[in-house]
Amino acid sequence: MLASALRVLTAPFRLIPWYVWLAAAAVLAWLGRNILLIIATIIAFHPIPVPPIFQGEPETIAEARAQDLRHFHHVRRNERSMDDDMKARFDAAVDALEAEAADLTDAEFQLALARVQAIIDNGHSNGSATRMVASFPRLPVRFTWLDGELRVMRALPDQQALLGAELTHVGGIPADEAMMRFRDAFGGVDASFVTFAPLFLDTPDYLAAVGITDTTLRLRFDDGRVEEVSLSPVEPVEGANRYYSGDLVLPNWRETDDWLSVRPAAEPLYLQHTDRGYWFQALPDMDAVYLNLARNYDDESGESLPDFVIRAGDEIAAMAPSVIIVDQRMNGGGDLTITEPLMSRLGEIVGPDGRVYLLTSGSTFSAGIVNLAMAKEAAPEQVRLVGSEIGDRLQFWAEGWWFSLPNSGFRARYSTGFYDLQNGCEGLFICPWGSLHIFPVIVDDLDIDIPAPMNWDDYVAGRDPAMEAIRAIETGDE
Repeated sequence: MLASALRVLTAPFRLIPWYVWLAAAAVLAWLGRNILLIIATIIAFHPIPVPPIFQGEPETIAEARAQDLRHFHHVRRNERSMDDDMKARFDAAVDALEAEAADLTDAEFQLALARVQAIIDNGHSNGSATRMVASFPRLPVRFTWLDGELRVMRALPDQQALLGAELTHVGGIPADEAMMRFRDAFGGVDASFVTFAPLFLDTPDYLAAVGITDTTLRLRFDDGRVEEVSLSPVEPVEGANRYYSGDLVLPNWRETDDWLSVRPAAEPLYLQHTDRGYWFQALPDMDAVYLNLARNYDDESGESLPDFVIRAGDEIAAMAPSVIIVDQRMNGGGDLTITEPLMSRLGEIVGPDGRVYLLTSGSTFSAGIVNLAMAKEAAPEQVRLVGSEIGDRLQFWAEGWWFSLPNSGFRARYSTGFYDLQNGCEGLFICPWGSLHIFPVIVDDLDIDIPAPMNWDDYVAGRDPAMEAIRAIETGDE
């Protein structure tokens, strides 16, 4: 009986040749290695900071700040971009802050934390500007930087008359100078900084933290009038949407329903379907397709981004356009692995004589930048960048984690994975899975070929300077 059972159990080993078993074992070993490697890299690149344990409620401001600074050390422990000199400067800045923390206002403390983070000088490793201002009273207007001008893009109903005005001075200080007083609190490039820095100009506590105690606004209107206005701050609304000031070019994006928006005279393509994160439309008069890719994660449409990538690639290829225009001016990032099949295929779709135009701005960031690189690497002779400077360098650290400090609520950030879009990345636990193992992307540069920044006159008239520049090229009206 036992012999019969053993014969049945060992039959596969007698019937299947040894070399098949060896090949199967090799495949299983390879799969097991890679599964373990994926798990290990996920843990390595996304370490979650442990919140303070056995920590009681602080009884004083000094104790609350000390607790926050202890938790803030997770940035120092997990940020992988820092060399020894940077670590020394970071530690010295934390020690200096700890010595004075109890004497600072809430805004001064958060701004000081942001300045410590800025030592890292990495666009992903900044404090969250939207969260920094969220708990403070703010003026009933919101500003956006448009090609060198700060414009009032949102206002509460009793300040509707201020919509569209240019902010020239805050408390007698030129507005651009006032904004740059916050520059040392954020790492990365200026093109990204100006997409969120105007948030601080409507927040009196932060203005006071950089020495501007007079919040009188000097405004210049398009009819030539100049007025000075003093506005009363409004308490924050719990649950209000948080947007960068760069997002406010989209009129429907508002903190709460009672905010009023500047409404352009017409709706160019980039202002259509602003509730969608990705969509496309044929432009028969240019034998072109316009593809709006405003994010690298799922939107609320019900169609996932991976499904959209497959559908868009197939349907656009069936149209056989000679021109594809990809608008990523609002793409702040997400999962860069999802869009690779589409971005690397664009040159192939338009063919060797076709053109691919990539629309960019300072809000083009993270995975949005990698999308550009993927398209340009695959078809360098066909790709042209149109718009304004992108929001980060071509070598940057990403991945990592956000975490909030327990008392101030400051949203700290550290980065753990390196991307080098000019030279490639080396190092198993330095380069994240996509950067190293799936599709290393290398380009010479992502410089703007056709400058076409968005300015106030074009915006309010409903014109798109980037699309107008492309249309002029394609119709021969340059």
